[in-house]
Amino acid sequence: MARLTPGTVKTLAQELYDYRLADDAAASVAHMIGAMAAHSRRLQNLGLAGLQPPFGYPTLVAEANRCRRRE
Repeated sequence: MARLTPGTVKTLAQELYDYRLADDAAASVAHMIGAMAAHSRRLQNLGLAGLQPPFGYPTLVAEANRCRRRE
């Protein structure tokens, strides 16, 4: 798997957001993205079937009902 380099992060920040990123910040971002990409491949092995995303529609409806009951 190709790795995201700090240079690429700096280029993307500049071209997409017109933002100059320091070398150490770009290295940190590249490292975080690389770690997340590596760990994301393991998500299917965690047995998360049936769990709703934190901001999924069923979760939001359940939270709204919970808040309404408290009133």
